[in-house]
Amino acid sequence: MSRISRVISSCQKRGVKIRSSSRVPNQHQERSYLTNNETRNAAIQSLFRHLENNYGNLPSLIDQGPAAETIVSTDGVLRPDHLARLFRHEATALHVINFFNRQSAVQLGEELIKEAQRGGGSRNWKVSTSRGLESSDVVTLGEHSPYNVAVARNNQLMAQNRTKSNDSGGVIEDEEAPAKSPIDEYFEGVQREFRLRRLSSRHGTDDKDNVNEILYYQLWPLDKLRLELDEAWPSGAGLAREPKSQQQNQQFARPFGGGLPRIMVGPTRWKRGFIHVDEMGPLNENRGLFSANIYLTMPQCRSNVDGKNDAGALYIWPLGVRSRWDWYKNAMTLSSLSAQDPEAQLNLHAQLGPPNIVRPTPGDLVLLSPNVLTVQLDLMKASEFLCSVFCSMMAWITD
Repeated sequence: MSRISRVISSCQKRGVKIRSSSRVPNQHQERSYLTNNETRNAAIQSLFRHLENNYGNLPSLIDQGPAAETIVSTDGVLRPDHLARLFRHEATALHVINFFNRQSAVQLGEELIKEAQRGGGSRNWKVSTSRGLESSDVVTLGEHSPYNVAVARNNQLMAQNRTKSNDSGGVIEDEEAPAKSPIDEYFEGVQREFRLRRLSSRHGTDDKDNVNEILYYQLWPLDKLRLELDEAWPSGAGLAREPKSQQQNQQFARPFGGGLPRIMVGPTRWKRGFIHVDEMGPLNENRGLFSANIYLTMPQCRSNVDGKNDAGALYIWPLGVRSRWDWYKNAMTLSSLSAQDPEAQLNLHAQLGPPNIVRPTPGDLVLLSPNVLTVQLDLMKASEFLCSVFCSMMAWITD
């Protein structure tokens, strides 16, 4: 029996703990802990560097044959056999052409770009790296931040409260705690975002030729994706819910977000694009974190051998890390995927060789396998925009 459910990885939500402690760490203990931690990290890095120098071979992990293929569907329909191949890691990507009506996609994309230019709820898409959250070339729109940002903010507040607790001998005044945690703000924003995106407006005239704003409901692209995944996959699909362990003061489990609009505005900093991966770790034959992009507006793709002018194209390397040993012996290079480091990016381009290329057009859906390395070729001109709606999906396959 198979089932798929869209989920974003969650972090346990904890409230502010008011605790009493007669033992507060002194500066010597803190320095000792930091020194030991740094020594341990240095030893681990040395071990992985030794493994990669002697056994590493990243190009050998690039899949060949059917597993490296991008499935192309030209009729705009999600099909169970295509999804099954992707979810079993028997293909790298699924490109559904004209999944969303092209004219509707362009119109919606232009509206979202105007919304971003007005400053309506736009935020920089923060990238989770080994150094923490870092800014990127992408902005998101919407009533809530991405979940990873909410989790990072929540963890930061918890760390600050622990520090205050130590400094004050274990007592934190209630008024110092925020009225709402970033996690609560996220879930409340999710509900507002759903309602906002399903309602649109246009100007019209009544019988007396008075100009009025007419409200109407629209089919949001990510709602269409959820509906058709539910229809295509044998056991259905739906929004993930908040785990019971995190439902503090909540009677019912709240749904995670269904995705957000993303906009890339030229000129961007990574002229050859930023190689990244959506899920770190070996492929699991029973589950995976897949990503979905529905493209709305695209810059004109100008085919070029070196790719420098192929603005908006999606470059894909079908990396097949299928065991922990494969991961460990290439850990130093693979870990660079979590850092926006120019030297590491040059090294990855040199090792990976020529990519598979997908050139999406407005209305196209692209689903990607977890381990696939991707680059959205960046925009060189200030007048170029790329607008899409994005979500992550957790898929499980069981016999």
